[in-house]
Amino acid sequence: MDPRVKMFRDTSDELYYFLKRAGRVWIYDELKFLDLEPDTLTGEFWQGKEQVLTDFCTANPEYHVISCHVPHVYNKFVPDACIYYLADGDADPNLMFDFETRLNLDELFQIGHGVFAPVLSKIKNRDDS
Repeated sequence: MDPRVKMFRDTSDELYYFLKRAGRVWIYDELKFLDLEPDTLTGEFWQGKEQVLTDFCTANPEYHVISCHVPHVYNKFVPDACIYYLADGDADPNLMFDFETRLNLDELFQIGHGVFAPVLSKIKNRDDS
């Protein structure tokens, strides 16, 4: 196996554990139940909804905001991030994830494409019979 593929998988695993520890709320129906309207089915909130999330967290202190400001993901609100998530887990604002600890962003995208393209192609061309 290409050592870069292992680094990609390790990075993916670490991101998963970071988001799990922080308690990312990603289920669309759960967010709708909380009267929030995410921009994607996976619970992403894009720029422009910062105030809605921060107001919600102020009124509901058991929640906090995760901010994605590539190449970093912060376990706190960061202005001008590209993506935000609601979270209900460990609210330690010092927690952070760095995509570039093993590979630079270009390598991550190239290897990620190589890993996921065959899977997506198989799904797209599946036999529905």
